[in-house]
Amino acid sequence: MRSLVFVALICMTSPTVLAQEAPTPSKEHAYLAKIAGARGGTMKVWPQGPAGNAMEFPFTETNTVILGGNWVQSEFQAGPYKGRGMSGYDPIKKKYIGTWANNMSPYLAVMEGTYDESKHELTMIFDDIDPATNQPEKMKSVLTDVPGEPSTMTMYKKDDATDDWVKSFVLTYEMKQK
Repeated sequence: MRSLVFVALICMTSPTVLAQEAPTPSKEHAYLAKIAGARGGTMKVWPQGPAGNAMEFPFTETNTVILGGNWVQSEFQAGPYKGRGMSGYDPIKKKYIGTWANNMSPYLAVMEGTYDESKHELTMIFDDIDPATNQPEKMKSVLTDVPGEPSTMTMYKKDDATDDWVKSFVLTYEMKQK
């Protein structure tokens, strides 16, 4: 532990580190920062798939711009489900990036995606583990933010048998504060 603290101190006081300026957030970071604040809405879930009956839950989400504007930290809760995430933009990959962890799974989701300005959609793809089966699954989230309409985030699972994306849940947001 002392070694880790010592290495961290050296890095923090190194002339190279101290002389380096923090990067200026890009327009992609500014897009992510638009969701800063507390908001809530309705989560619609299809436990037996989209042909089955949907269940609805209220949810809350708080997003905070941190670390010089390069990251957005998210806290989410819907009933007993709690999740935390980080979102940013990788200027080398030219991709949006993120992580997600929650209290229903011991696995960390690592996401990567793109924003389609013409559709107002941020699409993130990631590998996950189904906590019910412990089997890997491919996931896709699509955040839609058409001006003048409520924002939505739709989560899909890849059906291995058909290669189709199957809707799992939809969040419909109502902005509480900005």
